[in-house]
Amino acid sequence: MPPFRRLPEKDMKFNIILLALFFALVGVIFSLPEEKTASVSSAVRDAFAVPQAGLRRAAAWIRSFGADNAALAHENMLLRARIEQLNNAARQNMNIHEENRKLRDMLRLKEVAGSNLIAARLLTRNVNGWWRTARIDKGAGDGVAAGMPVINHEGLIGQIVEVSGSSSDVLFLTSPKVRVAARLARSGVFGIVRGLGESLEGDARCRMDFIVKDADINRADQVITSGLGGVYPEGLVIGYIDEVRMDSSGLFRQAEVAPAADLRMIDLVFVVAPGGGGNGGREAGGSGDKR
Repeated sequence: MPPFRRLPEKDMKFNIILLALFFALVGVIFSLPEEKTASVSSAVRDAFAVPQAGLRRAAAWIRSFGADNAALAHENMLLRARIEQLNNAARQNMNIHEENRKLRDMLRLKEVAGSNLIAARLLTRNVNGWWRTARIDKGAGDGVAAGMPVINHEGLIGQIVEVSGSSSDVLFLTSPKVRVAARLARSGVFGIVRGLGESLEGDARCRMDFIVKDADINRADQVITSGLGGVYPEGLVIGYIDEVRMDSSGLFRQAEVAPAADLRMIDLVFVVAPGGGGNGGREAGGSGDKR
C-alpha cells in the first residue's frame, strides 16, 4: 500500500476557504426573508421536477407491466382450462360414437344372421388368463346355456363354458382348450382351428391344422366355421391366414390364424342361441375379405 501523501499547506488552506464560503452562502440564503428565497426554492423544485416526473412514469409503467402480465397469466390459465374441457368433451363424443357404431354393427349382424342372438356386455376378465376367459352379464335367466358360441360384430369370440342365473363365462377361441371345425371361405379347404394361448409378444393367436398338402391357400384368406360337429353354426368368421408351413409329420400343412375379433378390446358381444345362423358370419364379414 503506498504511503499517505500529505497535501501541501497552501492547498489545504485553499480548500478550507472554499468550504467556509459554501457554508456562509447557505447561511445567507436561509437568513433571507421567505419572499426572497421563493425564487431559489422554485428553481430547485423546477430542477428536480423533470427527473421526479420521469421516475413516476417509470414506476407507473412497471406497475402497469406487472398488472398486464398477471392478466395475461390468468387469461392463459382460463384458456388452458377451456381447452382441456373441450378435449374431454371430444373424447367423450368419440367414445359415444364408437359405442354407437358397434351397436349398429351388432344390430345389423342380428338382422342378417337370422339367429337368436342374445346381446351381452363383458363384466370381468381373468387376470391370470387374459386371452382365455371372460365373464358376461347374461346367464341362464336370459336363455344362455353352456356350449353356445359367442361372437361380436367382427367375428367369433369363443364359447360359453359355465353359466349361472345372471352371468356366464366365455372361453376365448385363442385358448388351447378350444377346437373349431373350420374351412377357408375362398377355396373351401377344411381344417381344425385350435387356440395357441399367449405368445412371447404378449398377444394370442390360433392355428389351423390338418390342411391338405396341395390346398389352395394364401395369406389373408378368410377362415370361417364349417358347421361340422354341430357346436358352431356354419359361416361365422374366425380370422385370417397369416403364415403357412408344413407340419412336423410332413403330411399336412398348418397355418397361423389372426382372430378377426380384437380380443384385447371386447366390450359388447352376442351369444348365438339355437335357431338359425346359417350364413350370418358370411354376410357380416364378407367372404374372402381381409380384416
